[in-house]
Amino acid sequence: MSGIVTLVLLLGTPAAAEQVVWQIGQPDQSYMEFAIAKDHAAYGGRFVQEPPVFEVGKSEPGRDWPFIHPGPGDGWAGSRVHPFTIRFSLPDEPRGVFTLRIELSDTHGLAPPVYAVTVGGRTGRFHLPPGGGDTSLNDPKAGKPHKIEIPLPASLFRQGANEIVLACTEGSWAQYDAVSLLNDPDHPMPEPEIEAVTAKATPFFIRRGDEVRRALDVTVALTAPPSELALRVEAGDEKFDVPVGELPFIGNVSQEVGVPDLTEPVEVKVTAVMGDKSKSTTITLGPQRKWRIFVAPSAHTDIGYTDLQPKCRERHNENLDLAAELIDRFADFKWNCEVAWQAENYLADREGDSLERFLRLARERRLGVQALYCNILTGLCSHEEFCRLTYLAHRLHRDYDIPYVSAMINDVPTWVGSMPMMLAGSGIRYFSGGSNNTRAVTFTQMYDKCPCWWEGPDGSRVLMMFQPSYAYAVQMGLQDSVETARERLSARLAGYEAREDYPYDAIYLNGAVSDNQPLDPKLAEVVEEWNRRYEFPKIILCHNAEFYEYIEKSHGDNLPVYRGSGGTYWEDGAGSSARETTLCRNAHEATGNAERMLSLVHRLRPEGPYPDEAIYDAWRNSMLYDEHTWGAHCSISEPESEFTKGQWEIKARFAHDAHRQSRELLENGARGLASLVETEDRSLVVLNTMSWPRSDVLEVHLPDGMAVISPDVTSCQVGEKTLVSVKDVPSCGYRVFSCGPRADVPTAQPAQGTSIESRFYRLTFDPATGAITSLFDKEFNRELVDSAAPYQLNHYLYVAGGKGTSIEQGGQPAAELKISTPEKATLQVLNLGALGQRMIVDTSAAMTPEIVSEVTVYNDLKRVDVANRLTKTLTYDKEAVYFAFPFAAGEPTFRYEEPCAVFRPDKDFFPGACLDWFTVQHFVEIESADAAICWSTPDAPLVCFQDINRGKWQTELPLTNGHLYAYVMNNYWFTNYLAGQDGRFQFRFSITSRLKSDTVASARFGWGASSPLVAVKSDANPDGPLPKESGSLVEIDEPNVLLVGMKRAESGESLVLRLWEISGQPTTAHLRLPHIPVKKATLCNLVEVPQEELEVRQSTVTIPVRGSGLATVAVE
Repeated sequence: MSGIVTLVLLLGTPAAAEQVVWQIGQPDQSYMEFAIAKDHAAYGGRFVQEPPVFEVGKSEPGRDWPFIHPGPGDGWAGSRVHPFTIRFSLPDEPRGVFTLRIELSDTHGLAPPVYAVTVGGRTGRFHLPPGGGDTSLNDPKAGKPHKIEIPLPASLFRQGANEIVLACTEGSWAQYDAVSLLNDPDHPMPEPEIEAVTAKATPFFIRRGDEVRRALDVTVALTAPPSELALRVEAGDEKFDVPVGELPFIGNVSQEVGVPDLTEPVEVKVTAVMGDKSKSTTITLGPQRKWRIFVAPSAHTDIGYTDLQPKCRERHNENLDLAAELIDRFADFKWNCEVAWQAENYLADREGDSLERFLRLARERRLGVQALYCNILTGLCSHEEFCRLTYLAHRLHRDYDIPYVSAMINDVPTWVGSMPMMLAGSGIRYFSGGSNNTRAVTFTQMYDKCPCWWEGPDGSRVLMMFQPSYAYAVQMGLQDSVETARERLSARLAGYEAREDYPYDAIYLNGAVSDNQPLDPKLAEVVEEWNRRYEFPKIILCHNAEFYEYIEKSHGDNLPVYRGSGGTYWEDGAGSSARETTLCRNAHEATGNAERMLSLVHRLRPEGPYPDEAIYDAWRNSMLYDEHTWGAHCSISEPESEFTKGQWEIKARFAHDAHRQSRELLENGARGLASLVETEDRSLVVLNTMSWPRSDVLEVHLPDGMAVISPDVTSCQVGEKTLVSVKDVPSCGYRVFSCGPRADVPTAQPAQGTSIESRFYRLTFDPATGAITSLFDKEFNRELVDSAAPYQLNHYLYVAGGKGTSIEQGGQPAAELKISTPEKATLQVLNLGALGQRMIVDTSAAMTPEIVSEVTVYNDLKRVDVANRLTKTLTYDKEAVYFAFPFAAGEPTFRYEEPCAVFRPDKDFFPGACLDWFTVQHFVEIESADAAICWSTPDAPLVCFQDINRGKWQTELPLTNGHLYAYVMNNYWFTNYLAGQDGRFQFRFSITSRLKSDTVASARFGWGASSPLVAVKSDANPDGPLPKESGSLVEIDEPNVLLVGMKRAESGESLVLRLWEISGQPTTAHLRLPHIPVKKATLCNLVEVPQEELEVRQSTVTIPVRGSGLATVAVE
């Protein structure tokens, strides 16, 4: 029974001093002796159904008393009050004075609880101060201790059975250090004395008759419950008495006093009088801002986590039903759909009057629909997926006249630095972000810089607020009571008052309730009561845009401007489900390429059907996989539960469906486009979806005895497939290659050795590890592998360990990691004829019984292709998997691609941004004095620069070497993501090198690696409208302007092309569609709203593109 001392007093015998009746825990600022220590997520499985009952003498702290006491603000514990009961027996009649001592190691940092203590049927409430916050969930020393000590008369107890009930009745959690009951049987309750009188200025104003008065908080600390008490106030020339309300039995007396609102400082004296005893205090009041508090109420949207996804969907439908009712009942009530996904579902699931009421209220801006489709992990988005995030909301604007002006993301702590460019380019002016700093512990410095203009890489801006949380209506007590809200808003406003850089008279609070929680009608009731009671601050329940409009009108030209990225903290969880992440990542590319081809086919043959809905579904499923909710809240603590498995089945289906749909669309698009090409005989039509001419190596399956017989093609038979090297396939076009019988196609020949070589590279492999010890560039006579690095190129690393350390969350002990690598490999060289060579490596490692790596070099391409296939064993122990790429580059400059942006990891980030890992689109470029190395990762988005992730939570990233690590798997989270993974996986990488940095060349290389040329076998087609041999359907003269996407217009009338300038130079682009007549071209925003007509001369469209910016063009 560690941690508990039980002393049963003989109350009828003399006692020299105060004695301990019982004690739970040790007062040592640690909760480690209590149940579920450091594992608050386990509370639901242990204590939600049966709240703790601690029987003194029988129960044990480590089993029966949780370290954490949740409140109704904690969604992970059911968003309700949890009574903790202590039962104990007194052998004799109680006498003297008892003292209940409650020692807390921490309270919630933003929504500390109202803590209720019930003894003998009497309840006292204590408003606890804010604590240290979430870091203490894993590190008790990070908390802010607080002690409650309550003298209690013996009359509240009885001989025999007694109980004390503790509860957090409002707000969030508290953590225990110790709870004890003491008794001094020889001393009665102390006579009530006025221990202290305090008067505190508040930001509140109350109305008394026709006069607005400043509210002053007066607290009288008493040694015991009084029978009478009065207050006298002197404020300047005014003197008056204030009646005191009901006197409490437990706790102090608090009273709100109204004093004159003066423009000059005034001295106020308050005297507490109790019979012939009195005590006074004096305070000087200065002028006070009259605040407006804008609250944009919404329910946070987790698509899963708290329940199965369909139930979460219906919960938000129900919230919208109730919100509409409250809007009709309360004149000032408003509500927001946090994401457009909510609105999409409501329109699908409701009909009749409910649907019409929703549309009417949305048009009136009483029910706001925010622009982003979901709370997405922006680093996972492809370029075109990123540009499509507001399409649904804009469609609602276009079809139903629902306002389209603001956006929000909540919970996800950080977003990519191109976010403002995408939002502004989509017509969104305002953005709110409610960060959850769980596993994003260093990202705190931006909160005090807002409101601000967030600037994108192209100079476009959105007015935004970073906030350190969401669901503020609950956190601020607006669903509890005016009294609770008063205390919390006072503390909130004090923070803004203390800021010298905050001249505004308004603040913004993001959201109402937390993860899929129900809207409580009390929100409307409390706010209505508040605004009747207080003249200021006024609480304004608002459409999300209203705060920004208010601030912009008064201060828009003077707001600070910041540019940068917060990094991608939560995207690391995508490594917990590497197979599905690969499927979705590949689907991004396939869906975009399919859409390009399908839109061209429709333009050339408009009489055919266009698969609008199929394309939308594919993008939608990609977004739903990239959305931040991976699974159940108990996914780590209960990985085998049906609840966890059920949620993951639905989440995984998004990726599998997106992949299947994208492949079907790609096949249909490729066949459709190839069918338009004139061919004379059996042919291979090779399609290029990129906006520059390409040469590449294809892998095709040809019938026995058939081969590509064009003279400039090099082929090699490898197993059942043929590798074909083709050249000069035109931009967004095709090239036709004749097929026929050919007996002299070389077949891959096995050979022995530890190296392979091409015209460009020579690679040497380690027969022990199977990794690459040397990658030598023969053109530049340059070794590309750092021989001093601890690991080799494409070296497989299995990393075990980390539970309970900083790898899970900052503030914990440093991680001790065990890194295992292969120790024996089998090497097999394949000669690919004139095409090149391939090394096949078979090896294994800890928890990885099979690893097969194929490394290929080509004589026609300066490229190294790496394909790693592995089989992994399941474990729920903490683990990670990497492939090492330690490139030789002294004093390097790193550049990598995010959605629609290229960033430098050591320069282009906000303070506190994620630097331990990064999320890459297509390429990383590492530049040194004498070389630039480009690395591409088609399957795995996560990378670490300099070293693997060791849980450092770095605030700076010195770049001293050229090492990068493909961070392909991990299970470091304690909630939401998968607890473990097994089965077969594939991770591909490609490498090239040049003398110096060339962002355009690196982008082309990376995009090409992820979007190979597409081959379609075709019979004779003499009637094809496109000319035989080859043709380009889209040409862009400027190499630094890339085609991001191409689609049929939402209106169905135009061909829409989206361009991206990648080198940072403002450019006038020249676009041609050689086989499509161009009558008119219009520059649009990203959601296809026309902006200005463009010049069209001799079928060439002239397009201005901002440096690093996007341009969308509609061609008729």
